[in-house]
Amino acid sequence: MTVATRPNAAKAPHARPQDKLTPSTLVEMFSQAAEKYKKPNALNYKRDGEWRPISSRETVERARSIALGLYDLGLRRGDRAALLSANCPEWTLTDAGCLFSGVVDVPIYTTQAANQVAYILNDSGARVFFLQDKEAFERIREDIEPCESVEHLVFFDPAGVDHPKARSLADLEAKGQALAQSNPDLTAEMEAAVEAADMCTIIYTSGTTGEPKGVMLTHSNLVSNLIDSSGHLDFEGTDITLSVLPLSHVFERVAMYMYIYHGMTVYYAESIDTIGANLREVRPTIFIGVPRIFEKIYARIKEKATSEGKLVSAIFNWSVAVGNDYAHHLSGKKPVGGWLKLKHKLAMELVFSKWHK
Repeated sequence: MTVATRPNAAKAPHARPQDKLTPSTLVEMFSQAAEKYKKPNALNYKRDGEWRPISSRETVERARSIALGLYDLGLRRGDRAALLSANCPEWTLTDAGCLFSGVVDVPIYTTQAANQVAYILNDSGARVFFLQDKEAFERIREDIEPCESVEHLVFFDPAGVDHPKARSLADLEAKGQALAQSNPDLTAEMEAAVEAADMCTIIYTSGTTGEPKGVMLTHSNLVSNLIDSSGHLDFEGTDITLSVLPLSHVFERVAMYMYIYHGMTVYYAESIDTIGANLREVRPTIFIGVPRIFEKIYARIKEKATSEGKLVSAIFNWSVAVGNDYAHHLSGKKPVGGWLKLKHKLAMELVFSKWHK
């Protein structure tokens, strides 16, 4: 894991936060965060060239509608619902809806082979399958048609989908809203029934060494990870983040919970290819990624420096060497001498300030 934070961030104490109510379930985490921060732009996505916000209140309201919609379909606590989609607000809302209803969600990588998707659906016994759109469905359609456990296909974008089991997420939410009107106590009853020891998700491995293996995680597993990790990071409600890594992986998923827990503003990258443009638009103070993402960014910067001639390339390489030396002194808690400080200041002026910009 690699976490890039705002420059000169103060080190956080290695302890649990004491100024927040400590949730025992992810349901409590979502509810408490919405009540505490009341953010008008908790989740942000880009559509038609504009960034559009979803408030923390709307996030919880829609999650509850999805939870009730699942109840209306006949799903109960402990039932399974699979989820195949790229990062988007609907992914987080659906995940939260499953959590609020006690339904165990089963995230699936968008790159998973079709036969492995079918295996996961069968192995988990998923009754509902959430999908991004027609394109995602058609890629795996032939393999998943025989999956007997799947009773409903719910599409975030239903355009062009023709299937007897298909419905839209908007329709599911509308069903949940109608149920809330006819049974106003049901939401509270469902949420109260969720316990810390309840399994909340099954995350399958990629299947590169045989069939995918399902890892069963409880609310307590994820909440304890969230809370303890928070004690080592100085995330705040004023922070902005760009979500890039797949939410189907537990790393980005727990990171998303951490963003929400701290009341941060989340932007969803449009795609892996638009990271550079989205970074410049959003200007996040927190960016979480795996080493490969930073390696690709570095490679592009280095390529540009090399293309500008030997002098620029030499200044680049010298600055990087100074930066590495400076970083090793800091991480090793060794004193930084005056000469190294001076060289680092010059490297910042010549190269690193341009990277930041």
